[in-house]
Amino acid sequence: MGDSSYLLGTHTEELERLRFQHELWLPAARAAWQRAGLGTGMCVLDVGAGPGFAAMDLARIVGPTGLVLALELSEAYVAAGQAMARREQLPQLELRQHNLLRDPWPTEGFDLAWCRWVAMFLPDLDPLLTGLEQSLRLGGQLVLHEYVHWDTFGLHPNGRAIARFGQACQCSFREAGGDPDPNRRLPALLTARGWRIEALQPIPVAGGSRSMAGQWLQRFVEVYGVRLQELGLWSHSDAAEARAEIAAATDDPGSFWVGPTLLELRASRAE
Repeated sequence: MGDSSYLLGTHTEELERLRFQHELWLPAARAAWQRAGLGTGMCVLDVGAGPGFAAMDLARIVGPTGLVLALELSEAYVAAGQAMARREQLPQLELRQHNLLRDPWPTEGFDLAWCRWVAMFLPDLDPLLTGLEQSLRLGGQLVLHEYVHWDTFGLHPNGRAIARFGQACQCSFREAGGDPDPNRRLPALLTARGWRIEALQPIPVAGGSRSMAGQWLQRFVEVYGVRLQELGLWSHSDAAEARAEIAAATDDPGSFWVGPTLLELRASRAE
């Protein structure tokens, strides 16, 4: 499985969208890591690390006495992350190209595993959960940020084309073998394997057009809308109508975006 299977693409526009996305979600990620007890000297596994933005923050927290191993499918993203790690002088960070469904998982006995927006793209969750069990030490913490209610996505009060975009997104995820709302299933799957659920916390995102949340969602429509047209799930007229809705909302202080609802799932390997 190479970069061509990366549903959202690995092109420059997507890389920049991911950079902005990381800035928006960094406070929520840091709070989640803190709740999981992340600290200096710990060994952390970042699963589905993308270009490594979160992995770099994790590496700064664990410091030179710790270790962060970031696993990522895309060769282009691994190269981008490795270059950033060298520039930032973070020898405790290793980025490794890895197919979560096929390649052997590391067995170093990590203290914490971080996984965000990965399960939703996988046709089978068992290899992910088995790999995490192989990689985490007994008592180790797993922090998952995955969606639980994609239907909350929208632009209000006048976003009919944007609503159709949201439905097309979910259709594309399912047609590729994924699940837009994997955190509806993951708690039950983990407990059936003997994991202990430590916390479940919904994380909504909303804001006006000029807010970071609004800009993030608008960028997603602009970037992924092109891919949806290629897939035949989104038309030129849909895109034109969506652009008009976005333009109208920009100058309307009463308009606002709502993103898909995220669920923070924190679990530990039973000792």
